[in-house]
Amino acid sequence: MEKFVIQEELKNCPGIAYYPDTNKLELIGRSIPENPELIFRRLEDWLTIHFEKNNGLDVNIQLEYINSGSSKYLYEILKRLTGYGRSGKLVKMKWLYEEDDEGMLDLVNITAIRQVYRWK
Repeated sequence: MEKFVIQEELKNCPGIAYYPDTNKLELIGRSIPENPELIFRRLEDWLTIHFEKNNGLDVNIQLEYINSGSSKYLYEILKRLTGYGRSGKLVKMKWLYEEDDEGMLDLVNITAIRQVYRWK
């Protein structure tokens, strides 16, 4: 299976990879980098290029830990993906987490609520 690495998984950085055969984007690992903007900016740039040429994307998120700085940038990425979906692109998102990880479940729920309701 072909794999395009957007961000190599490191001790403190999530792995971000795209699999063109299945049109799947994966974010895995820990996201506690010193400068999350650098990592998530790369992903933003990649998404722009991807959706200029493609009509959809399957996204799997499987982060074991994410700090507040990363969660801010991840939220912006999810908003952007939601926007692509609302514009007619086929975007499927799946967030996988450990069953007993209440902190990650809270983050998933908060992110989902923010996507449904526009806070002012």
